[in-house]
Amino acid sequence: MRNWFYTILVLILLSNTLFSQQIVLNSQYMINSLVLNPAAAGTKTYAPLVIGARRQWMGIREAPVSQHISYHNSLSKYIGVGGILFNDVAGPSRRSGVMGILSTQVETSKYTRVSFALAGSVNQYMINRDQLITEESDDNTVLNYTSNRLIPDLGFGMKWYGDRYQVGLSGFNMIQTNVDLTNIITPVTNNLERTFYLNGSYIIPLGKYSPLITLEPSAVARVMINAPFQFDVNLRAIYNKRLWFGTSYRFRESIVAMVGFSTAKLGISYSYDYSTSRLMEFNSGSHEIMITLRSKNKRGNSTAAGKKFSSYDCPTF
Repeated sequence: MRNWFYTILVLILLSNTLFSQQIVLNSQYMINSLVLNPAAAGTKTYAPLVIGARRQWMGIREAPVSQHISYHNSLSKYIGVGGILFNDVAGPSRRSGVMGILSTQVETSKYTRVSFALAGSVNQYMINRDQLITEESDDNTVLNYTSNRLIPDLGFGMKWYGDRYQVGLSGFNMIQTNVDLTNIITPVTNNLERTFYLNGSYIIPLGKYSPLITLEPSAVARVMINAPFQFDVNLRAIYNKRLWFGTSYRFRESIVAMVGFSTAKLGISYSYDYSTSRLMEFNSGSHEIMITLRSKNKRGNSTAAGKKFSSYDCPTF
């Protein structure tokens, strides 16, 4: 019975690896602008370097663990660049990769801009055979379907934004290549599935009622081929642009509590996910931490059509 369990587990891991989203869906995507939308590259008046780590489903053995590093900057007033390094591990499977991003910003009115971006990525998929236990020592499934693969792909992003709001659309795994760069003769039969994100957010100053506090409602929806529709709704309260608290609801999956602190050059944030799905019986939640280092870029406190664009820590996914 145990051998059958491990055989089924191998097949599930292989399927999830090949049909998973481009980058793991973190809870603090509102902190890391690039994770869900490449069009965020170059839209800030500073250059953020973000380091993030996530430990999912505490209490479940070999549950997913992920790390990522992202950075974006402005080459000029209208050109941005960025990049993401990521590593996701779940049991014997590991996915690592790099994404490069090029964006351009276009003025659409006196107070708004639209950012367009293209993102090229290379993903490496690996299965650690030493962690697999099968009934036969030389099982054909393990030998033939757990090879390392290096697969390229493309993504895109669009973002319309002003100084208090933004709406974005992004997509990953657009070309669904069937080429393994380490073995171009043998085609890849299980392509990465296309994934799309639609998101929006708005900054609400409380004005004379509480001049130091602003509210930030936001939402993101994910559409992935052959996977259930998923959406998040979020709310953050930001005090004096330094200290913030937030909560998030992920449809049929979890409730998230978040807290963060930032200065002009450094930001630290933490989130805790409480499972609301059937997995709640087997885990004690998920933990995530992010560190943001901010430096000046060429845009600085730039202007568009005579209006100065302020920098907000709003979700530019």
